[in-house]
Amino acid sequence: MNGRQVPNVASTPAENLENMDLGNGWTVASRITRKKRSTGGHFSIGYKVVGAQGKEAFMKALDFSAASQSQDPIRELQKLTEAYNYERDLLTKCKNRRLNRVMVPIIDGTIHVPGYGIYSPVSYLIFELAKGDIRDVLSDFSKFDLVWCLKSLHNVAVGLHQLHSSGIAHQDLKPSNVLFTNTNESKLADLGRATAQDHPSPIHHYQVPGDLGYAPIDLSYTPTTVDGFEKRFLADLYLMGSLFFFHFTGVAAVHALRMKIQGVPLSNTSFLADLPYLQHAYEETLVDLRRGVEPLAGALVEPIIQIVRQLCEPDPKRRGDPRWKDSIVPSYNMETYISRLDLLCKKAELLL
Repeated sequence: MNGRQVPNVASTPAENLENMDLGNGWTVASRITRKKRSTGGHFSIGYKVVGAQGKEAFMKALDFSAASQSQDPIRELQKLTEAYNYERDLLTKCKNRRLNRVMVPIIDGTIHVPGYGIYSPVSYLIFELAKGDIRDVLSDFSKFDLVWCLKSLHNVAVGLHQLHSSGIAHQDLKPSNVLFTNTNESKLADLGRATAQDHPSPIHHYQVPGDLGYAPIDLSYTPTTVDGFEKRFLADLYLMGSLFFFHFTGVAAVHALRMKIQGVPLSNTSFLADLPYLQHAYEETLVDLRRGVEPLAGALVEPIIQIVRQLCEPDPKRRGDPRWKDSIVPSYNMETYISRLDLLCKKAELLL
């Protein structure tokens, strides 16, 4: 398609970008098919694009055509546009601050696809082309790679620290949002559910902004033991701890917890009333996690479990390194976990 061809009216403008010249040195090559297990991305289409000297990259093309099915299409289109602009601005902030463990765009822009009226403009973001997310890497292992897993978790901890230091809460940290690059590094991706302290997102009022399949259970209650923006940073800590569960056992921390509270008479309305049950169930999940980690990590099992215990604590007020409680250091500070993971990586390399 060269921009003069008649579009496929049964599809959307974002689905008709193959072979288009974006006018900025990049050409759309081919559409990337979504994997069955993919989560998120319901308002975007992925493409492989080619730039100067044949450099390949990934393009996220925003698809706002679903707004046409709304009772108020113009208002819905405005909401989708505001969400995109907010994410783009956050990514620009990350790029300007040189957050090297966050996937930031190479360039962004808009391409006009004739024949679709108000939906003809398609906004896009172009990123470096990753090898895949951490699910792809782990599924390719013929043998568990402890060093790779710990380095991946270290990269994530650094990325989360970079975001928090910039006043940004990710809010949707999960396996599909941790990408593995061609330089063998893990980077945080997809700030579509993120929010900033100095400029709240359009979904700032959502009780559970991210994926329910990974979000800490305390977000389902109002109130809990913390409030304000700190609650969002502490939710990120939980999601970081959940990645330990995923790397070593293939399941999310909240899934492991929910399996333990099946049949337990929770109120589901009073966090303080349910907290003792949640903490008891949590201890049981740690026992199971230890059984899964020990054969893979050997002598390193104890420090790994200690990190997870602190990150995934059901009570957000107690979450994080206990040394920071009642101090000027925020309880969501990630520096201690970065240091501990760095040490674990070095110890794991010595075990090879």
